[in-house]
Amino acid sequence: MAQNEQADAIARAWHLHREGRQNDAIKGFEAVLKAVPDHIDANYGLGLAQRAGGAKESALESFQSTARLVSREMETNPVSRYQMLQRMVQQRINELTQPSK
Repeated sequence: MAQNEQADAIARAWHLHREGRQNDAIKGFEAVLKAVPDHIDANYGLGLAQRAGGAKESALESFQSTARLVSREMETNPVSRYQMLQRMVQQRINELTQPSK
């Protein structure tokens, strides 16, 4: 999958997620990940769509994968985008692992 195709596929998947079409969004993110398993944005989007669709365990796995990818990326590229994403991913993990109040 060429980089432009990846960007288009991710944009479509995000659009589906925002429309509430979580199953379609999940399929879109998974298609990108089939071609590029370490794609940070596709992993994060997949987790959000899974969480919104009620698949909490799958969402947790996707967020944990995203966290590992972000940490690895920050070792060589410590830009603010990754610092912010790292905080956002950790918040999602905490939401899924901490007992409800």
